[in-house]
Amino acid sequence: MMTHLHAGLSSETTEKARLELNENPDTLHQDIQQVRDMIVTRPDIGFLRTDDDFILRFLRARKFDQVETFRLLAQYFQFRQQNLDMFQSFKVDDPGIKRALMDGFPGVLETPDQHGRKILILFASNWDQSR
Repeated sequence: MMTHLHAGLSSETTEKARLELNENPDTLHQDIQQVRDMIVTRPDIGFLRTDDDFILRFLRARKFDQVETFRLLAQYFQFRQQNLDMFQSFKVDDPGIKRALMDGFPGVLETPDQHGRKILILFASNWDQSR
């Protein structure tokens, strides 16, 4: 069953998601709802986005493990809630963000992590925190 959440995905990508991420189009909405249902367990966190597309990103990041997905989603919003000043103008074209990235000489490690993910590195020792 093809859903709006799979719109634009090729059949190869859909198959890869099924094999590598345990994504099942037949249970996709149920998986999303299970994560959404856990939100009430953390009234201390302001979950600013709970739409299907947003939750699906976190499900894919945790290979459709709903408990791990919710843990990641909660950590994401908790961090944003505790660091509001960092996210007030958090846009790629912000001069401060550009400066921080340039100061940190961002790069990607040649070897992926144990899960095959690329690792982005920033050399924080080069950052001028006063800027």
